[in-house]
Amino acid sequence: MPTQLSLADLDVVYPLAERYARRLCRTLGRPSHEQEDMEQDMLLDLLARLSGFDAARGTLAAFATVCFQHRASRLATRLRREKRERHEASLDDAVPGQEEELTLADIIPESEGYAAWCGQQTDAVVALDRRLDLDRAGAVLDQRDHSICAALTQCTPHELGQQGPMPRSVLYRRIREMRLRLLAGGIAAAA
Repeated sequence: MPTQLSLADLDVVYPLAERYARRLCRTLGRPSHEQEDMEQDMLLDLLARLSGFDAARGTLAAFATVCFQHRASRLATRLRREKRERHEASLDDAVPGQEEELTLADIIPESEGYAAWCGQQTDAVVALDRRLDLDRAGAVLDQRDHSICAALTQCTPHELGQQGPMPRSVLYRRIREMRLRLLAGGIAAAA
């Protein structure tokens, strides 16, 4: 009763797992890149059941074949159930019960769409305004001030003065000059 497989055993078992996984992918219409995951699942199931193998009753290949058949059946049942429970809808699908020809894209507001679900900006006008403000600010500021602005997104001016190559007094003077340039460029301070 082996508790682990030798290399010779793997040479026998692995092609069987590969064949059953390929057959399962083909039968269920799954993409071929899922075959390796199914092979690993079947081999893991075999390893869990290996303590029940009795060489007096049959070969390891026969035992593995039965294990793979049962695991493939359980995987197929689970994948079919998941597919049945999945409700796939397109944004171009018509909304039933509407007098007008409305699609799902027409009735789902941006604030509840995919971008909002991912935590992204959902108001296109605000995003455009922000982008235009950043472009305008980049044009107004000196090129040497861009690195200071980037560093200020990570730490306070005091911290930057302590760790930076320039003294705090010079840093605060440059920040004051940047604020004046931004104000002259039409970008008021936020607070």
